[in-house]
Amino acid sequence: MSRIKCFSAQLLFITGLLTAGGLIATVNDTKPVVIESEESKTKDLTSVFNEIRWIPGKDQDVWMMNQSHFGRHPGADKWERLAIVIDKTQKPMVARYYQLEPGALVWEKDLPQKRVEYRASCFICHNNGPRALRPLSESAEASLKWPDRLKIQLWNLRIKTYGRIRYSPEHDQEDSSLRVPFGYHTKEDRDELKVKTCIYCHNESGFLARGFLQRQQTGTIASLVQRGEMPPPGFSLSEKEKYELQDFLRGF
Repeated sequence: MSRIKCFSAQLLFITGLLTAGGLIATVNDTKPVVIESEESKTKDLTSVFNEIRWIPGKDQDVWMMNQSHFGRHPGADKWERLAIVIDKTQKPMVARYYQLEPGALVWEKDLPQKRVEYRASCFICHNNGPRALRPLSESAEASLKWPDRLKIQLWNLRIKTYGRIRYSPEHDQEDSSLRVPFGYHTKEDRDELKVKTCIYCHNESGFLARGFLQRQQTGTIASLVQRGEMPPPGFSLSEKEKYELQDFLRGF
C-alpha cells in the first residue's frame, strides 16, 4: 500500500472514530435544548419557545419540557412545566402525562404529587407519547448549533423507535374531576381516521403503529398536513384520499 493510500485509510479511520465518539457523546448528553417551535403558536400567532430535556433510564424514559407563550426570556413563573413519562416495562409501552408547577427540568419521584390542572388536553396532540421535535430552523432568538441539531435528530429517532405507546388508563379515571380533561370521550370526538395511506402508521398494530387518529385531533392533523409534515417522505395521498381527509377534518 502506498504512503498516500495508507494515510488516507488512517484518516478515514480517525474520522470514523471521531464521528462515532461525537454521536455517543451527543446521545449521552441530556442537557436541555431550547427551540422556537416551528408548529406551535400562541393565540396571537406569536412564537412558542420550548426548553426540552430527555432523561433516559432502564425502566422508564422521562421527557420534560418548559414552555413559554411569552417570548424567549419570560419570568421564571411564566414557563409551563410538562412531562411525559414512558414506562418501558410494559408492552406496548405506557405513557403518563403531567402538567407541573414551574421549576427546573429535573425529574423527582414526588413530582407527580405537584401536578396542576392541564392547560390543554394532552391527547389532542399526543396520541402516541412524545411527538417529533420540530424547531424553527432559522430562529433568530433560539438558534441551534450543529451539536444541538444533531441531538434533536437523535432524540426524534428515539421517539420513532418506541413504536406504539398507549396512555395510562389513570388518565380516563381522572377526567371527570378536571376542568380541562386529558382527552374527550364523546362518540364524535373518538371517531377514527381511516384514510388508507394514513393508517399504514396510524393503527394499533405492527412496527409502524402509532395509534388511530381521532376527530378530536383534527387541528393537529390539519396543521401537519398543511405544512407538508404529513404524510411523511415516501407516502402520498391519492386524490380520492385527499377528499376523504378533508371530509374528516370538516366533520363528515
